[in-house]
Amino acid sequence: MLSRRTVPLVLLLAALGCSSSNSSSAPAIDTSELCTTPLAPNEPLCSTAFGDTVWAGSHRASYAQGSSALPGPADSQTSKSEHLVLEGAGIPVIASFSRPYEDGGRAVWSTILGADSAIVKIDHETFEIIDTYVPGDREEDPPEFELGLSGAYAAIDAQNRFIAGRTNFVSFFGDSVEGDRSSNIELKKRIFLPPEAFCNDDDVIAGMSLTYDGHLAFATELGNLFVIPADVDPDDLGEVPVVSTNENCATADAADLEIVSNSIAVDEAGGIYLLTSDAMYRFNWDGSTLSMVWRAAYDSAEDVPSPIRLGPGSGSTPSLMGTKADDDHFVVITDGRALMNLVLFWRDEVPDDWEAIAPGKDRRIACEIPVDFGTGATEAISEQSVAVRGYAAIVVNDLLTNPTINPPSMSPLAAAAQNLVSALEGGIPEKAPFGLERIDWDAETRTCSTVWANPEISVPNGIPSISEASGLVYGAGQRDGQWGLEGLDFATGESRVWVEAGPGTCPMDSGGLLPLLPGVGDVLEQVPDSCENSVYAATTVGPDGMVYQGTLNGMTRYVPDTAQALSAAAQAEAGVDQALDLLTRSESDAPSNISERDYLRRAAVQLVATEAVAVDAGLDDIATAAATALASVGAAITALDAGQPYDTYVQDARDALSAL
Repeated sequence: MLSRRTVPLVLLLAALGCSSSNSSSAPAIDTSELCTTPLAPNEPLCSTAFGDTVWAGSHRASYAQGSSALPGPADSQTSKSEHLVLEGAGIPVIASFSRPYEDGGRAVWSTILGADSAIVKIDHETFEIIDTYVPGDREEDPPEFELGLSGAYAAIDAQNRFIAGRTNFVSFFGDSVEGDRSSNIELKKRIFLPPEAFCNDDDVIAGMSLTYDGHLAFATELGNLFVIPADVDPDDLGEVPVVSTNENCATADAADLEIVSNSIAVDEAGGIYLLTSDAMYRFNWDGSTLSMVWRAAYDSAEDVPSPIRLGPGSGSTPSLMGTKADDDHFVVITDGRALMNLVLFWRDEVPDDWEAIAPGKDRRIACEIPVDFGTGATEAISEQSVAVRGYAAIVVNDLLTNPTINPPSMSPLAAAAQNLVSALEGGIPEKAPFGLERIDWDAETRTCSTVWANPEISVPNGIPSISEASGLVYGAGQRDGQWGLEGLDFATGESRVWVEAGPGTCPMDSGGLLPLLPGVGDVLEQVPDSCENSVYAATTVGPDGMVYQGTLNGMTRYVPDTAQALSAAAQAEAGVDQALDLLTRSESDAPSNISERDYLRRAAVQLVATEAVAVDAGLDDIATAAATALASVGAAITALDAGQPYDTYVQDARDALSAL
């Protein structure tokens, strides 16, 4: 599968429908800044803002689906676990992968949530720490940090910079020696946001993502959304576009404010999807301004039914469903009821013939289905975003049995302690939650239904992921107190993979912060071997068939002997479908951050990748069709640039591919 950096300059033809192999005298169209969407079914359009298509940001990329085209471990017996102890006390919530360096190697970056507010850089090949950046050790005047969610969500952009928003500032990190993976971390720049970007003095950054036009979008814990350019001058920030989910935000009573405890999702149409404790929102970004498009309330219990919940209302980062132009398009969450529902919202215009699913429900809700994991339970709750692939949604259960409840307190430290106690108790078999469920949208009947439910698997608190190539759902599981990697069959829900992690022991500084947090010391005495506990961290499908997992004070990865990628035939077929979709988009008048010309250029990129795979695999019919379509796309771009009609050339390209 070609990466975004292996796509050459494509020679696109100006007119004649001859093969691209004979096009050396044709004018060149530079596609070097474009990305190649992995050749796989159900892949969202890659975003050129991100540095790589493997897993460069929170929940992978802009769509926040938590799913990958790449393979992971598919055989328990031939896979092993490796654990890396990180310096200081904290949790690397999400691993982000750099693009390949010149030698083919990659770096793995993560923020570490903890007292030190550290950044870690790891070598993917050796699984050794390259550097740990602690602001208090490296900077003469380090900023103040909030202990909590702020900083969990980060991303690597197309310039290979690791970007993290914390408290009221955004930091850009990179290699101290440009292009040298083994060099230390360097703070490239830091942007302090103006007070007007926040609701009030207590507000901090919660989540972030990158827009398809290369801007940085941030949500704050008190419901603000703002956007800044990726290359803005820290000393000349200019006016920051800001919108809020709360009226009279700065003066409203704190109890009346809508709260954000997750990240955001972004689509190519400029939609930014923000979930608060009360409602799901779509805001539009047009390159310079933000505007609210719709708001839809969802159901939530008055009392939080589980102490594992990081905030009131839903525990989901919004996930986007529907990747093709002619798909049904949704934003997906679990709601905040005691027995949660999977909820799908129409993310574009609600169909004219659509009726509300029940009296009093917002018409924008397309599906609302209880999730009980096949047990008939009356309570179930998840703190994790919904993993999405195609029209399928995977939900995990996080509801503890008889959890420890710390004495009520309003302090952020006490709240962090309660969350940590709850996460640690997920490693106690008698208290651990059990259950995963797959629920699908049926585009023909326009209904949701459960495909499978597995009530026997325990993924207590980690964020699950999906591998298209392996056909597996991965999660950080526990079996009788032993942590490891669970792999469930995506089609059936049956357990296919279990790889034990280490025993869970690691150096714990008894004089450090963790044992001093209320209740944490007590639960650590019950489960002292907790360093493989996922503690809300994501299960990430990385390169080379490896799956990475953040843990308490460390990171574990699961390494297979071999990794089976999608077959060449499946990749080539997906590439044809992707090119057809891009041709459709090039003629659509639907709003988009991508121009009609760039949709055609993207189609060319996908066709180059498709032709290469087909040629290597001896799929002559597909290779010929891709080359023929590529020539027509080149002619369409030339006509478009000349201000002439180009639809005939697009149809020629479509005909060449549709004939397959």
